[in-house]
Amino acid sequence: MGSKGNSRHIKRLASPRYLHIEKKVNAYVVKPNAGRHLLESSIAIATVLKEKMSVASNAREARSILKSGSVEVNGKQVKDSRYPLGFGDVIRFKPTGEQYSIGVGSKGSVSVNKLEGKEHEQVFKVIGKYVARGGKEMIRLYNGNVVPSSKGISVNDTVRIKEGKVSDVMKLQKGARCLIIKGVHASESGVISEIKAGTALRRATVAIDGSSGRTETLLDNIMVVGGK
Repeated sequence: MGSKGNSRHIKRLASPRYLHIEKKVNAYVVKPNAGRHLLESSIAIATVLKEKMSVASNAREARSILKSGSVEVNGKQVKDSRYPLGFGDVIRFKPTGEQYSIGVGSKGSVSVNKLEGKEHEQVFKVIGKYVARGGKEMIRLYNGNVVPSSKGISVNDTVRIKEGKVSDVMKLQKGARCLIIKGVHASESGVISEIKAGTALRRATVAIDGSSGRTETLLDNIMVVGGK
């Protein structure tokens, strides 16, 4: 009889391109938990420590580092080796104060970038909006968090978050600067020159003027990173 339930690991040969890891060094790689990010665009924190940052030589060492309580993600202590990381998340090592952000590399692969300075301002794309009990408007962010909305925020805008609240809004509009975070053009940036609304048969797209010319991609693939 075959096993039941979800697997706790992913075969390396079948792992998403997003992970950008060696395929043949071992049979498996840690599978991130579900919830905060989609499987195809998330990576387990143990994999980041072991294969992206080289602070652990194996999975056991990665688990030991996490269980010591010395690692925070977005200001919260994380001990689960399968905790999912995705674009925009910030890792902080408490003993040294060093911070690293999860970014996007060539063709949509994950990148880990060291941050300079004591504080890093977090920006997230708004992917959903709803009215909670009591008539309070809430917004869903790209990293899986939900925070109270403020006037004028729409889906596909980008918000700056400070102490769990929205401190600034960057609107999706022509002339705004954006970063492509998914797809074959991931990591490219430019200025939005056109926004094409979606229809029943076609998804919404945007045209972007960047250093390599004009690129057209799905609206879902971009994130606004600056105003006009």
